[in-house]
Amino acid sequence: MKTGSTVKRQSAGKEDPVYKMGKKRMKNEWTEQDLRQFVESSRPVFQDVSLTQVDEDADRCWQDDGLMVDYELRGGQVDCVLRRCVVADGKVWQLQMTAPLAGNDLPEDRMTPREREMCRDDMNHDFVTGVFNRRYYETEFCTKLDEWTDCHRCAALALVSIDGAEKLSARESDAVMGQLVCFVANQWKKHFDQPAERVVCRLSDTLFAIGCADRTRRELEEELKAIYAEMPKECVASVGLMRRVPFTQSIGVAGTREVRCKNWDALYDLCEKRLAAAQTAGGDRIYDGE
Repeated sequence: MKTGSTVKRQSAGKEDPVYKMGKKRMKNEWTEQDLRQFVESSRPVFQDVSLTQVDEDADRCWQDDGLMVDYELRGGQVDCVLRRCVVADGKVWQLQMTAPLAGNDLPEDRMTPREREMCRDDMNHDFVTGVFNRRYYETEFCTKLDEWTDCHRCAALALVSIDGAEKLSARESDAVMGQLVCFVANQWKKHFDQPAERVVCRLSDTLFAIGCADRTRRELEEELKAIYAEMPKECVASVGLMRRVPFTQSIGVAGTREVRCKNWDALYDLCEKRLAAAQTAGGDRIYDGE
């Protein structure tokens, strides 16, 4: 029996090893040797620490700025299990750390109904931008797609990416990139902030998903074009000397009527393909081909 969530690690005072790991992950500075040294240095702190190489596709399922936290009940003992995907030397590794908790009740069993509701809400939101996160997309939003389809309502999904994210990240500090990501998220949130109908989710560092009920692919494309045309193309960075950071975005859209049998993975893949086509064409556009 277990429960899980994605949380952002907060540091207080001196940086601890897990927090430092998070900072290095954003810059992709880890090597396999670094990881193995980290595992050995963490063993005195945790009950169990393991490092496993995983499939490359697993990395896209994780919030890059967070840990996956599970609470597992094993033989009357509650363990807190921390998991994180880290890219090192071109490979994707899953780091897992386990520590026992006091008591034999899962944390959610100790909560009041109101606390449980607030916890679920926190688990569904990205801690950097405040918009919904990948967990919300993969659970709540995909469930809504099922419901809309059962009611014969169409829906459309868009993937939105900040162009040249790797170059931007190499040039700008983490703080500036954080401001840019928050700025972009809030620009879209102005128009897509109705959980039952219109939402924006942050899936990874600079990738967002926009879901909208009662829109075909073409209808959502036209709406996004109008919004993007009016959207600022510069973010005012207030870290150090105030300055403007220019950026553009690429977007790929697909509709539920383009896939069969509630195959939402196929819907996502179609969006991803169209997003890639927009980026290949130079970016700063919404793909509107076939």
